[in-house]
Amino acid sequence: MKLCGKCVTDPTNAINGILNMETLQWDESLAELYDIPIKLWPELHKPGEVIGKLSEEASIALGLKQDTPIILGGGDQQCAALGLGVVNEGDAKVTTGTGIFVDLVFDQPIQPAGDIPIFSFPHVVEGKWVIEGVMPGTGTALKWFKDNFSQLQIKESEETNTDVYDMLSKEAEQISPGSNGLLFVPLYVFRKGTIHGISFNHKRAHMIRAIMESAVLSAQMYLNIIEGMAKVKTSELKVDGGGMNSEFWAQMFADVLDKKILLPEIKDGAALGAAILGFYGLDKYNTIDEAVQKMVRFVDAKNPIKENVKVYKKLIRIFMPTVLEINSNKRVTKNL
Repeated sequence: MKLCGKCVTDPTNAINGILNMETLQWDESLAELYDIPIKLWPELHKPGEVIGKLSEEASIALGLKQDTPIILGGGDQQCAALGLGVVNEGDAKVTTGTGIFVDLVFDQPIQPAGDIPIFSFPHVVEGKWVIEGVMPGTGTALKWFKDNFSQLQIKESEETNTDVYDMLSKEAEQISPGSNGLLFVPLYVFRKGTIHGISFNHKRAHMIRAIMESAVLSAQMYLNIIEGMAKVKTSELKVDGGGMNSEFWAQMFADVLDKKILLPEIKDGAALGAAILGFYGLDKYNTIDEAVQKMVRFVDAKNPIKENVKVYKKLIRIFMPTVLEINSNKRVTKNL
């Protein structure tokens, strides 16, 4: 609307509205059920489609050239999957950000089992779906620890012009896999976050590592569930996001998931995915596959360390049922 005066959306975002999962068009029966007429919903267009041209007003406000083509993007995780080349059935990726997002490409949506929050979203690649599991707040948990318990480290990082998260990561490297029994359950977004097994032997570094491990254990939990639902087995994963600026954290993903981890040149896969849609929309590439081949590059890989894998296989058997149980229960401090 602001860029070119068009009120539009695409199926990857429209799925959160009254989209029919079979036709990928607005569903008349749902519109009637919720008493929101179809005419009030945005027009549906495909990701990568040219929607219009940048208006004079918007060009002045943004300092951009008038009549620049406006091209429709897509959902953040679907764009991240595209930016990692995760476009064919059985391809999988993990995005590390404010939360952990696990996505596996499939040819059709899958109905979730029980109350486990697994979602089927249309991909930005036509004819494909992403099956997604989300653990919100895992990356934010590390920020929470930094903001509240790392004032000295923040000051030092400012004085030395270093990244405070690199400092936290180096602290965590001092601790062995499994954090000496300290287990962090990252459900604090729902006010159910808990710490298990804490003792007087645990230090700051244990807590940092436990928080980092909770993100990777969350990824493993959802990958196990999604692979079971889709009846596929992945051999490698592509991982992006801010967490992959830490080689230590990247290695942890390989160890916990017990798979080869591929690290992209561009850590922000969603931005690259949006760029791919832009170039495709401008006919710079004939197909999405061609764009992926030209624009997506991987610069590093991490393979599992057997000794660490053994530890984490024991830990995931504790983590997964603990998370599911705590999530299904009421908050212990509900009335406080």
